[in-house]
Amino acid sequence: MEGSGGAYARAIEEAVKEFRAATPRVVETAAGVSFTPKEVVGSEESVAAGVFRLPLMDGQVEVGYPDGTVVMDGTAAVVAVTIVVLHYLGRSVGPLDLSEPVRFQGLPGAGAYTSAFRSHAEVPLLQRFGEDGDAYVSALRALGAVPSSGVEEDVEVVWQVPFLPHLPLGVRLGLAEDAMPADCVIMFPRRAGFAYHVEDLAVAGEIFSARLLEVAEIVADAQHDHDHDHDLSILVTVFDPVEADMVVSKLRSAGIEGIIQPDALSVVYGLTMEGHARHHVLVRTEDLVEARGALDLGGSRD
Repeated sequence: MEGSGGAYARAIEEAVKEFRAATPRVVETAAGVSFTPKEVVGSEESVAAGVFRLPLMDGQVEVGYPDGTVVMDGTAAVVAVTIVVLHYLGRSVGPLDLSEPVRFQGLPGAGAYTSAFRSHAEVPLLQRFGEDGDAYVSALRALGAVPSSGVEEDVEVVWQVPFLPHLPLGVRLGLAEDAMPADCVIMFPRRAGFAYHVEDLAVAGEIFSARLLEVAEIVADAQHDHDHDHDLSILVTVFDPVEADMVVSKLRSAGIEGIIQPDALSVVYGLTMEGHARHHVLVRTEDLVEARGALDLGGSRD
């Protein structure tokens, strides 16, 4: 019997085949992505190779055309992301919206996948956020989610997540109250079920769920560090991690311990390019004056 590895390989092969048959300029418009041609044959209508670029929540994806190689945030994308992105590019029909959101089980052909989707995508969110609405909202904000149009920000409203440029997802958390148990549901644009295979939408929901949980941990860790650093002071703030390491090394040579703390938003949004990500070098408040002397900073903090 063929293993799951063979099944995945076959699925990717079929997705790439479908992707290659698409016209780049049509895809660019239908999927809301950018395309940079690498080679033009005859005219702009005959593009032989190029790269599609698009956001996937808080990540950046590049897809080579026509080979179908998918890279996310500089590394090869996992199988699930690869298949979903390739199918998205090949099948997009333009912008979809959440004016008529439907739960997964309301999508055409979802019946066979409903139980697995519930346990893999929605239940983990319910278990993590069912009694922690603040963490839920903080993680959603970090992913760029916003409350549905015309609705005030609140834990229990539908939040719109920019999953892919023309494919938003919705999520709604109902907190536990009195005899009512907590609940969490992920929603899709009604037309999504006619544009994409239901398997792709199931995987999209799972990818979103997993990322929201990851971001919640990043935000919680950053907040934990902030809450426990009340006895520390910022010595300098730099925009180059190598420079930050050099500062810490110089402090240690002077017998002073320093730590590097990336800016919380830089961690969440992956702003690691020079000139964007701030890195704070912190020392014990009682060592601040001596540390400034070791770096010859005088009275400056930066």
